[in-house]
Amino acid sequence: MTEAPRIRPRDAATPERKFRIGAATITPILQFHYRVPPRRFFPDLDLATIDQDAWYWRPPYREDGFLVVDMGGFLIRTPDRTVLVDAGVGNGKNRPNPLFVDRADDWFGALHRAGVTEADVDTVVFTHLHVDHVGFATRFDGTAWVPAFPNARYLTTAPELEHWTGAAAAADRDRLGEYIADSVLPLREAGALQLVEPDLRISEEIRLLPAAGHTPGNICVDVRSEGQRAVFSGDMVHHALQLAFPDRSTDFCVDQHGASVARQELLRDIADRDVLLFPAHFPNSAPGRVVTDPAGGYRYEMVDGDPL
Repeated sequence: MTEAPRIRPRDAATPERKFRIGAATITPILQFHYRVPPRRFFPDLDLATIDQDAWYWRPPYREDGFLVVDMGGFLIRTPDRTVLVDAGVGNGKNRPNPLFVDRADDWFGALHRAGVTEADVDTVVFTHLHVDHVGFATRFDGTAWVPAFPNARYLTTAPELEHWTGAAAAADRDRLGEYIADSVLPLREAGALQLVEPDLRISEEIRLLPAAGHTPGNICVDVRSEGQRAVFSGDMVHHALQLAFPDRSTDFCVDQHGASVARQELLRDIADRDVLLFPAHFPNSAPGRVVTDPAGGYRYEMVDGDPL
């Protein structure tokens, strides 16, 4: 029998860091530390064939036999924009996953410690509409779920919204919960949700990159400023294992082949260059640089950043 996932709340021991990309400042906003059995994400993984000393199979990427899959979002501040990329699991919401039910994490406190209030955020980008990327998009006002960021436009693509509100996603909604109803549809009802092209330029420094596969309208976020670059890959690289074996997709990928192709294209583009990759679920949401591994695949050189 597969062991159940585990959660460790974010606490004072969790580093709060910021990273500079030219004139842009990026701050991971972590919600909690999630630990999952390897086969929950990779059901066909033959654990007997894994090198126990491999870099991707040791801490901080694996603990006590569990994969490290931390959850939250990312704050991007440029001279004229305040953008949030993804929004965690959320608080006070009913979910099939018992570890996601009625959370009460101090996620907005972490946002405030980064120097931003909910009213400051002008744009929320969803890399995709999975349950653990949209949760804090809404808050309960005592009567209904309403946009948590009152001055923001929330961005997704038409194929993404169509998929998650359609019959094709019914089975996934059964296992993930009817989270679209409390975390996405209220945004549309409030006129805050915008369907955009997957290559939209948000500002001089920030644009979207098409990356369909993990989900039908999946996107990445590309930040370039003063000759420096960062890419927010969402779940295209869910775990470090997928850097060592970039053709391997997770059980949560809607199109596993398409996700594999998109991931390999992204890694070829950024490997061995001075580009910071911000995967959605790496330990402490820490970014790193992707380098070619002579043994095959890629490795990850984690970057520490500066204390808040």
